[in-house]
Amino acid sequence: MPAEFSGAIYRLGHGMVRDKDSHNRISTAGAEGGVAELKQFFQFTGLHDGIVDDFPNPPHGLHVPTLPGKWIIDWRRYHKVLLTNPAGVPLNPSRKIDPFVLPAASVARRVSLPFRNLKRGARFGLRSGQDVTREMKIQDALTLQEITKGADGAAANKHHRHTNTPLSDYLLKEAEQRGNGGKLGPVGGTLLAEVFLGLVHGEHRSCLWQRGKNWKPILPSKAPDSFTMADLLRPVGDISPIDGVSLV
Repeated sequence: MPAEFSGAIYRLGHGMVRDKDSHNRISTAGAEGGVAELKQFFQFTGLHDGIVDDFPNPPHGLHVPTLPGKWIIDWRRYHKVLLTNPAGVPLNPSRKIDPFVLPAASVARRVSLPFRNLKRGARFGLRSGQDVTREMKIQDALTLQEITKGADGAAANKHHRHTNTPLSDYLLKEAEQRGNGGKLGPVGGTLLAEVFLGLVHGEHRSCLWQRGKNWKPILPSKAPDSFTMADLLRPVGDISPIDGVSLV
């Protein structure tokens, strides 16, 4: 796996994840469980490396809470699985892909998440966003005006990083400026897509090796020539077990 992937572009989720979600009928604002908070998910999944505020490393041997049954996901709140929404179930859109990451309440007190990302990139020896753009021969590089926009851009300019931008920061800024925060830019999109394509191509039983064998995908999709996460979820059937909503 390329260091540019694990140390930079695939950390884009740190900017997209929400601090609070309407997770299901029980774990939502005004309901029995209250709004679902990100730090609770970290607790339930047993991650105790100090990432999450308010949940210090438990003494050895203490029970770690697991995911309660009332936290079973309602997929309607994360993807448009159903064609209609008569119940008016709210949708949790992700945050935009941009240089602004998790709210402070979700991140450890001692070390900020952006600092961790920058430290990881330095440890991996990642080259700057400008260097990677040139190496990939991508012509549509960010301009200095784009890089220095906003509060993060002013900080980059102040610390002389506007011409030698850390790769992770460059890719987030590229998504903000070129994709309006809704999609990756040319460098980030290429890095992400080529790694996933390489992984699929490395599995010789994958669809990429079925050429000339009259192979076609068997799962249906809502729109021709596209396949979304919602399309993948529909055949599973259990859309919201708590509400008894199923498609099978």
